[in-house]
Amino acid sequence: MKAVVIDQFGGPEEMYYTDVEKPVPKSDEVLVKNVYIGVGKPDYIMRSGICPFLEKKPPKLVVGIECAGIVEAVGSDVRGIEPGMKVCVESGLGYGAYAEYIAVPQKFVTVFPDEFPLKYAPGFLNYMVAYALINEIGRGTDGKSIYIYGAAGGVGTAVIQTALLQGIEVIASAGSQEKCDYLRLLGAQCVFNHNEENTRDVILSYTNGRGVDLIFDQLVGKRFKSQFDYLADFGMIVIYNWLDGNPELDQLDTIISQSCHACAVRSFSFHVYDDKPERLAHIRKICMERILEGKLVPHIFADMPLSDARKAHELMDGLKIMGKIILHV
Repeated sequence: MKAVVIDQFGGPEEMYYTDVEKPVPKSDEVLVKNVYIGVGKPDYIMRSGICPFLEKKPPKLVVGIECAGIVEAVGSDVRGIEPGMKVCVESGLGYGAYAEYIAVPQKFVTVFPDEFPLKYAPGFLNYMVAYALINEIGRGTDGKSIYIYGAAGGVGTAVIQTALLQGIEVIASAGSQEKCDYLRLLGAQCVFNHNEENTRDVILSYTNGRGVDLIFDQLVGKRFKSQFDYLADFGMIVIYNWLDGNPELDQLDTIISQSCHACAVRSFSFHVYDDKPERLAHIRKICMERILEGKLVPHIFADMPLSDARKAHELMDGLKIMGKIILHV
């Protein structure tokens, strides 16, 4: 079968389209013939070699964690999933999605009703992440407002849509005028270009000095500490992806210094649900219902052939994406 693989960690140039052996499902696995494949930041983390959960290393490591298609075969221990069903795969293995076929344990497979548009399925995980960030990971704050940096990507747009649906005020930023215009079209109430405006000044001005309740930070890095300057009392910073690496400070000392504001920091990975099937099923059900009812509509930025996966990653690394990139087989 055809797949996109890497022989060593690095940039998009390490990816290439080639033939690999078609997987055979184990007793607890589902074999899926892929139709659409999602491209996202977790793929960047995996491709770059900075993913702490990656169970397999190159060479010929198939890139990708999310895909959707039709079940071709199931292992002897699989129950409730049959050949011909429409499914989405969220590969907790950390790899394997950029291929014509994928075999994964049943716990990573979501069955969709026939009326669910398969084209939306690769981005379905973004909405599950968004729901978890807002309703589970972000619990303990007043929850009246959120700020998300670099909000024009797949997860960012899902967070904006989910927050607005639940009546939460959204402050969002992006690095270009085009992306800012896009975020306004999504309905974010306060939008600014973080390359041209001071984040602290914008947020404190917009909130009349109160600050924002919940900050979603996918970068972390050197700028981490500055976020406490515009976090509201009882507010929380949720960190995920860690794209800019660790903060250059002792996090505990920083939190203690903010005690008079009762601030909090929480680190998040969706792998927290790997051994919590009931909680994961609850999130899946809610997100699926919202999409089927038209309350949430995934935004597809580009639909490209699997053979163009390197180009898709170049767009992602170049911060050109507004919405979700998908690949088709």
